[in-house]
Amino acid sequence: MAHTNISPGMIQAWDRKAIKDNKLVSCWDELSNLADGLPSIPNEKAHKVPKDVLHYVSTEVRKGSFKTTIPMVKGLVEDGKGGLEKAENSAETLDTLYVDVFWNYSRKVINIGDKGVELESSVVNTVKDAHGRVHFWFAEDKDYSCQMALLEGGDRYILWDRYWQNYKEKKQALAKRRIHPNIAYAGMNTAISRNFATYDWNTDMNAVIAALTPLTATNGFSLAALDGAARYASRFVKPLTNMSAGGQKVNYIMLISPMQATQLMQDRAWVDLMMGAEKRGPENRAISGILGVRHGVLVIEDMRSPILNLNTRGFEYVTPMEASSKDPFYGFGKLNRAQKGNGTATGSMEIGRILGEGAIGVPLVHDIKFETDSTDFGFNKELCGIKAAGYNRLDFEGLNKDNSLKVENISSALYFTPTPAINY
Repeated sequence: MAHTNISPGMIQAWDRKAIKDNKLVSCWDELSNLADGLPSIPNEKAHKVPKDVLHYVSTEVRKGSFKTTIPMVKGLVEDGKGGLEKAENSAETLDTLYVDVFWNYSRKVINIGDKGVELESSVVNTVKDAHGRVHFWFAEDKDYSCQMALLEGGDRYILWDRYWQNYKEKKQALAKRRIHPNIAYAGMNTAISRNFATYDWNTDMNAVIAALTPLTATNGFSLAALDGAARYASRFVKPLTNMSAGGQKVNYIMLISPMQATQLMQDRAWVDLMMGAEKRGPENRAISGILGVRHGVLVIEDMRSPILNLNTRGFEYVTPMEASSKDPFYGFGKLNRAQKGNGTATGSMEIGRILGEGAIGVPLVHDIKFETDSTDFGFNKELCGIKAAGYNRLDFEGLNKDNSLKVENISSALYFTPTPAINY
């Protein structure tokens, strides 16, 4: 094996350009504690409580361990003392819940061989181009990982057995898929009946689909639906504390699909509302796709929105593998979208994602590193990007007073509407 020498200065220059370009792919890091100007992300031993949508925690490699822990401290809930009541020995113990967040390695390799090219052009130029392409791949992979973490609890490197079977000590995924605890939908007037004690995937999916089946085209994403999502968020999701847009406080971010965005922008009530608005962009973040702010909810059109396929009873995502593919009718991102049947479990559902503090926890061992190798006396050359991290939905666990298990998510929620008929 032989290595191609690339100077650290070259890599740093390429990194700066790649990071700038990748903001066009995904807004996730703009919503993280990496964007707060901190000198470093908190160490896992510091037990920092999440304050941003993405909560990065630096961790280190330890033999046999692929996880760290993030805490959530709840407020005081017990009654106080009044008058001359005895206060001694009545101290309340803070209710602290914890969530284990996992990480794994991910790698992407690209061929950078220059043999056969006229004049054998500079290897540096070849590597520079490959470096940017690998960075871009990881940006799309991060978007996929964040979307999957919100819907299923973690990214595929955490949840799929195939990424663990080659370890000597671990042959299966360390975490199980779990549908989001907080689910609402347009027109909802009662909570979905679910069993979080067992959290069986198939049973839970059946309950969710049964609740969504009666929805019709009248349950689209209108201004009224957005208001309903805002009300749900105010009851179940912890608001952000460090964002504003156009002089308005932003409590939540809501990512909506292009189909939901089309429906919203066709609602005359929304159009009239936005015509009177002035600045709509946040003052401290460079996020694209912003549609406006309503009741403290910053609405962003997300071109990489996932769907729930009612026919296959599973979620679908715009992945790095499919990002450049186009559906012949729906366009960007090849997903099996189809108009939902009225009152039937057919077609697909659009998914709005409501984000508050600590929607996703990310243990980060190291960000993208690069290695170059050559084989066959330098005739074949490859560049490999390596990342050690994980994307996890923060479902906190603790014990009730009767010692039974409780699961709480106070950082995000999902809001479903039927995939509409699209006319051009």
